[in-house]
Amino acid sequence: MSSDINDYFKVIGNDTVIKVKIGPSSSKNKIDGVYNNALKISITTPPVEGKANKECIAFLAKYFDVAKSKIEIISGETSKNKLIKIYDISKKEFLDKIEKIS
Repeated sequence: MSSDINDYFKVIGNDTVIKVKIGPSSSKNKIDGVYNNALKISITTPPVEGKANKECIAFLAKYFDVAKSKIEIISGETSKNKLIKIYDISKKEFLDKIEKIS
């Protein structure tokens, strides 16, 4: 990972807000790492009619082991750059999952 870990996320109470950059139409859903102060996520779905956003939420829910309803895109609905809030995830839980990125 090429950036300081605290540049791309912020813990607010029991929630974590993440700066992400989505790469749609990838061959595989995966977290690529931290680049330019954002968590880079590759998604297989093309950015058509919100399908990539839905796929991103489903992927993050599975990755962080939370319900899809606990993940919300709070800005950037129509952009590759987004702010995503994960409800009820501690800083430790978040970092434990992020450290597994290879």
